[in-house]
Amino acid sequence: MMSKKLNESQKMACNLLATGMKTSEILNQLKIRPETLSRWKQNQEFITCLKKTQEKILESIIETQKHILILSQDIIIQTLKNETLDDLKKAMIALRYISLIRGKNNVEDNYTKKLSDLSFNNTFGFE
Repeated sequence: MMSKKLNESQKMACNLLATGMKTSEILNQLKIRPETLSRWKQNQEFITCLKKTQEKILESIIETQKHILILSQDIIIQTLKNETLDDLKKAMIALRYISLIRGKNNVEDNYTKKLSDLSFNNTFGFE
């Protein structure tokens, strides 16, 4: 029976799986057999580690997206306030921005959906 605490190879496998690395690449990098990785994937501690790592990665991606969105909006606002730019160009920029964001889910909604999908996949054993 495997101990509750994960060893370094298991932790590395968990991180590599969470980043989306192919199983064959993980096997080569860690120099383990497919049966070993398959056995680890059945271990509850490994499953928990994988889920937490996937959530951290998703949270990091979402935070980066939020930051980029804020910076982009700041640039658009600065451009629209630029008095040397004519009103037609400002209107075109504003309309283009509105058309790009219309009907889009916000970043939080996307994150919640991804976590929900992740939970569904983990619950039913899909990858």
